[in-house]
Amino acid sequence: MPIVAAFATSHAYTFQEPETWDARRTRSKANVAKRAGWLADDTREAQAETLEDNRERYARIRAAHDSIREKLAKSKADAVLLIGDDQTENFGIENIPQFLIYTGGDYVADDWDRKHSASIASHPQIAKALVEGALGEGFDVSWATSLKQGKLLSHAHTEPILYLVRNSGIPVVPLFVNAVHPPAPSPGRCYAFGQALRRVVQRDLADRRIVLCASGGLSHFSPSHPWAHHVGDRYVGDIAVEFDREIVQWMREGRGDKLAGLGSRELIENGEGELRQWIVMLGAIGGAKPDFLVYEPLFRSIMGMGVGYWTLEG
Repeated sequence: MPIVAAFATSHAYTFQEPETWDARRTRSKANVAKRAGWLADDTREAQAETLEDNRERYARIRAAHDSIREKLAKSKADAVLLIGDDQTENFGIENIPQFLIYTGGDYVADDWDRKHSASIASHPQIAKALVEGALGEGFDVSWATSLKQGKLLSHAHTEPILYLVRNSGIPVVPLFVNAVHPPAPSPGRCYAFGQALRRVVQRDLADRRIVLCASGGLSHFSPSHPWAHHVGDRYVGDIAVEFDREIVQWMREGRGDKLAGLGSRELIENGEGELRQWIVMLGAIGGAKPDFLVYEPLFRSIMGMGVGYWTLEG
């Protein structure tokens, strides 16, 4: 099949060593307090974790990233279709697309937080084919031919691009899913969109080698969480570990379609808005089982980290 592989990764703390988490966690809690009204103490779980424990468990995340880099270097892919969200980085609240594909030329991936950037090749031909095909499948996908000052700013995109994909030299087509600005697409709609993308690739891009990437999640309650729509009693620093473990097990068993049955309320309650990106990818790869899918709930990083890779050919 033209979709030759897929991978998914959390971002933010996931691309930082444990020694940096305390400072970032302090900043995250302060930013949540500005939006939600009160400053949280560290959770009991975070207080119980040690740097040694974090280093040991984060090593599994780092090793998974290393494996993805190696696989991408050998993939001979024509493009990576990178599914991420936007947290008013590229698009303001006056214009929130539910689904958007960037169809323009090369751009600068700008990790403004870490002050690191690089020029990245896109693939307008593939991007335009995806837009036209999705429209034919009944999805009124938006598109953008340019970015402000030529910069891609959404960290859901820039971090995997800069720290996983860049050295492979594979062009990257950014795809945007509204994950944190309700009303947002339901999990079922996201899964159906992924299924439509698969049909488009198989029909219109059969001579291309496409790799999918989903960037986001897993459970976390960060400054970008839709606090105005929050339900439940979880707060910044909490992780819905049991929820995470259940969906990870579904994916390991090739039952990603079960995520399509979740509700938008469940996503908000469990800090899983960005699971939408994973669900789009799962819709596109069907019942495939991952080569590996690593999960670690790391409370000092205030998030459940997930990294996985699916080989879809051979």
